[in-house]
Amino acid sequence: MILLIRVFNHQHHLTNIIREATPMKIKHLAARIALTFAASAAMSADLQPGDPISAKIFLQLHSIEKLAGEVVPLVSAPGRDFRVIDGDSLAMGDLNIRLVDIDAPLAVQRCNTPDGSYWDCAAQARQRVRSIVNEAERVECFSTDQDHYGRHLATCDADGVDVGALLVEEGLAWAHENDGRYVPQASIAQANARGIWQAETAPPWNWDAEQD
Repeated sequence: MILLIRVFNHQHHLTNIIREATPMKIKHLAARIALTFAASAAMSADLQPGDPISAKIFLQLHSIEKLAGEVVPLVSAPGRDFRVIDGDSLAMGDLNIRLVDIDAPLAVQRCNTPDGSYWDCAAQARQRVRSIVNEAERVECFSTDQDHYGRHLATCDADGVDVGALLVEEGLAWAHENDGRYVPQASIAQANARGIWQAETAPPWNWDAEQD
């Protein structure tokens, strides 16, 4: 009976989440779906409360339920409240934020053009971030980790649009291939020769090595 109530409540909440779904809630929506299926499986098995398997299922449900909790942003504020440090870093107050899984051109880096000249890709990336953020009514950043500089590694949404994804798709930042989060956007930018993809340019992690 308790499981039935739990399943009903989670299904009802799922409906509400779907109505207002945003990219940041997809992981948590999936967790709630997993919770519902797990609870249904437990009911169909007709397990007794004292069974060891029942206890194991309860612990698994509890873990999924914690994962499925509401997402609380690291920071949520009007875009004008943020300072743009460079093409992949923001700050607000004492919070320093590094956009996760992307690398914008380094401040001292110049990018190549097809005719053999250069363009100031770092300045353009920084200006684009400033434009996206400052024009947004609300920017929300979500973080679960920090780097060795103490910066929060985060995804940031400007009025619901992932800033990192936008930069990568416009050819103003490289995607980290080992994570794969923004590889589809990088493929689109490369196929259309946008920004950093208009001519061969070393990404920051290689450009640094070439200067030594």
